[in-house]
Amino acid sequence: MTNTGDKGDMLKVRMDAVTLSMMDTARAYLKLDKSKFIRESVREKAEAVIAEHQKTKFSAEDWTAFFGALDAPAAPTRRMKKAAAKFRDLQR
Repeated sequence: MTNTGDKGDMLKVRMDAVTLSMMDTARAYLKLDKSKFIRESVREKAEAVIAEHQKTKFSAEDWTAFFGALDAPAAPTRRMKKAAAKFRDLQR
């Protein structure tokens, strides 16, 4: 994502009194104006949501299979040996 340096799009938000009061208190602690507080808060939340959805999730069975394969790897097949030999030849 690039920042072009312009002011960007305008966003109007409706807020209930309790949320507005909480925001004002929090931004006062951080000494931020409303716009900067909202931008930073939205960015932090967006980054957290994106990170959570981009994680690879494994079931218990997946973990068992993965670590089982690390602990006792399968013997290389003929094709795997041939590919390794070809790779070694290319490296020379």
